[in-house]
Amino acid sequence: MITDHLPIKVDELQQIPTFKAMPVDQLAHLAAIMVRQTYAPEQIIFIEGEQTTSLWFVFEGRVKIIKQSLNGRIQGLCLMNRGKCFGSCPLFDMAKNPATAQALDNVTLFVLPANGFHQLKERDPYLVKTLLHVYSQRLEHLAHVSEVLGSWTVSDRINDCLLTYANQIEHQTTVELTHERLAVLSGTVREVVTRHLAELEKEGIIRNETGRIIIMNPDGLRLPCSCEGENSSA
Repeated sequence: MITDHLPIKVDELQQIPTFKAMPVDQLAHLAAIMVRQTYAPEQIIFIEGEQTTSLWFVFEGRVKIIKQSLNGRIQGLCLMNRGKCFGSCPLFDMAKNPATAQALDNVTLFVLPANGFHQLKERDPYLVKTLLHVYSQRLEHLAHVSEVLGSWTVSDRINDCLLTYANQIEHQTTVELTHERLAVLSGTVREVVTRHLAELEKEGIIRNETGRIIIMNPDGLRLPCSCEGENSSA
């Protein structure tokens, strides 16, 4: 990790959806106490169980949030891309990080230290309201993760990851994840992912390329929730 002493600018904060509607004078106060940090690919940002110190916003790159189960298996919880927020929220005085955060590629983060947040919250209720909204969105995501881990098959989880992390690049729907990283995010092993992707490729749903996956037919990645909806309306 490298702490960059280059000041964070108001117009940079405005590029993060959380702060887009915030008044400029409030953004200026926020920018003054936030810190810019950069991480190399695969570098650990923080570890599950460590004392929590900050709230983190992704300015550039992608961060994966992972958790280790009691039997030692690594489970990917989510992938945080540009504009997303992660880390323990200072609003709730969480003592320890509930998961591990790791840079997926070159990452630039805007970090709000817990002590800086406590200075601001007394005089800036708008910021508190904004962060509560961000955290409510994260709780919705965790509810979705619980459903996925509890009832979906491995194939369903892989398909869900493909749809979740797909981007439209040059008129193609592309997932820029290796098989190993896709395995972590879907809670399985690389061999299972490779085998499932091979089946999807035979069916013409995807095309495997080095370091990325092209989704040829998104409708072919059927998820349990969509099937249930069709059955109930039949």
